[in-house]
Amino acid sequence: MELRKGCLVGMSHGWGVFKAVCDNNEYKAIYVTDYYNPCGSKSVKSIPLHPLGKPIAIQQQAITNAAMTCSPDQSKEFAVAVKCLGPMINFNRPGGKHKDSGSVIFKTPFQYFDQSKVMYSKRDEKFYTPSFGGHFLVFWDSFFEEDMTGSELLELRFCNVPELTQSEWELLDSCSKTVYLVESLSGQRFLIKWYAQNHQPGDSMTFLCRGTKRFMVFREEEDKWTMCYTEDIGDLCIFLGNNEPFCVKASSFPGLSPNSIYFAGDGYGVYDIATRKPRSFRPKSPSAFSSASLLPYWIPPMSL
Repeated sequence: MELRKGCLVGMSHGWGVFKAVCDNNEYKAIYVTDYYNPCGSKSVKSIPLHPLGKPIAIQQQAITNAAMTCSPDQSKEFAVAVKCLGPMINFNRPGGKHKDSGSVIFKTPFQYFDQSKVMYSKRDEKFYTPSFGGHFLVFWDSFFEEDMTGSELLELRFCNVPELTQSEWELLDSCSKTVYLVESLSGQRFLIKWYAQNHQPGDSMTFLCRGTKRFMVFREEEDKWTMCYTEDIGDLCIFLGNNEPFCVKASSFPGLSPNSIYFAGDGYGVYDIATRKPRSFRPKSPSAFSSASLLPYWIPPMSL
């Protein structure tokens, strides 16, 4: 019942992250559960995390996404990072030898992380979140301690940026932009900028996926701070939404298109990186899906 009354705020490694509420409708804690995973256990597994810290009221109401180090089925030492609106992130480790938790304020001189998304790097064993414009990364060690209050900042450089006409830049400037960092199973990282026209003055919000104008994909170079524009990610597919972003090999999942980005907003879409063409779509049989299928989340394979 707590899950039904609560709010889904993230999806990572096949598990949902929920805010639970008290009888007075105040948010009291975070849960992770396989409630929405069609391949999960027959009896729903729910693991309560430590209570939320004490962010200001608007931060309690708004969470941008969440990321986990691994599935709770894989290790009792799993850790969860919950990114709040504003310069705050909550860390939780509910089991195993360490049961640390805490709210961490971004210790950076920049105020460009308010609506950023968090992701976990298995290669580095760190949590990352990119700035609004994608020019900075802030990160934390996943083996955090309860008294940890700081973060590290990395400034990025971009190369091979595409040459666009004035009208093309004006179109992108009229769009809202969301920045994601994603890591493939081999450890290759990509930074993605998603440009979408969400609405026109005086009109109601339009179908977000249909409003998508362009994605820009940048591949991380060996020095880790240089991002090079690319239109070829090979056999990979990238999945973006309110879930933790993730990559899979298209050849491992029949029906997926390689070198593509699958994205979810108020609906779903796929973007061909080589041709730079987005295509929106809806489930063929909406009645066969629960209401959860209309939320902007992709459920990743639990083994990622």
